[in-house]
Amino acid sequence: MLGEFDYVRPRSVDEACGYLAESDDARVLAGGTDLLVDIRNGLRAPRLLIDIKPIDALDRLDADGRELKIGAAVPLNRIAEHHAVRLRLPALADAALSIGTYQIRNRATLAGNLCNGSPAADTAPVLLTLGAVLAVAGPDGQRAVPVSDLFTGVKQISLGPAEIVTAVCIPVPGKGTRTAFLKQQRIRGHDLAIVNAAGTLAPGKGALRVAVGSCAPTPLLLEPVDANGGSVGAIADRIIERAEEATCPISDVRASAAYRSAVLRVLLRRLVERLLDGGGGS
Repeated sequence: MLGEFDYVRPRSVDEACGYLAESDDARVLAGGTDLLVDIRNGLRAPRLLIDIKPIDALDRLDADGRELKIGAAVPLNRIAEHHAVRLRLPALADAALSIGTYQIRNRATLAGNLCNGSPAADTAPVLLTLGAVLAVAGPDGQRAVPVSDLFTGVKQISLGPAEIVTAVCIPVPGKGTRTAFLKQQRIRGHDLAIVNAAGTLAPGKGALRVAVGSCAPTPLLLEPVDANGGSVGAIADRIIERAEEATCPISDVRASAAYRSAVLRVLLRRLVERLLDGGGGS
């Protein structure tokens, strides 16, 4: 049962923000693949749903040589199938494709995956390593929020009560940059991550940026590691050491804390090998 609530379809971002400001219990509906499940399970009971899918300005995916700008209403399948994403940001395509089923990805959005605030959000580690920034609109105008500043706790984010993410802005990495995404889940197909991880390596094997999810209250960006010196194994050991210092895996219905810790080490070693040995996308 979804209960009772009012439903509106604003035609502009300003109108949507206005609805949010006027209501003390409203939720933004982009794809609804997380929100409607929470409502059905009794975890949320909003009085008002604000459907932003009809807002044309939020349904754009623009790419140039410097930035990829993904509107808040763009479904994940469009992102994963976009030529520029597959060519320059293959890890983002892989992360998007790891979410749900094809039908779910026709509704689910990148902004929604982030704003749900889940520690296991599959797109978050990739965006953290790429330095992605959210374009946010609200009663006080527009502002930019780095993805690294979005997550504040389990299912908690730093947006104000009347603010809406309008786009995810990703700097396009330089030619030759390698990106990779890996995920461990209980079953093939639709499931949340037991552990996920992403990495970005700039040309010339400089700073290796790695982020992990589902091992702490929020997705975590680790301190970069210099990939110029040492063997692949030694670099992987340094990444694993930093991850173990920063994370605090828990036991839940998907895995025990001990299993998460073990899987984290395996995924990070595979991730480093893929990036340094040339297996990652560019």
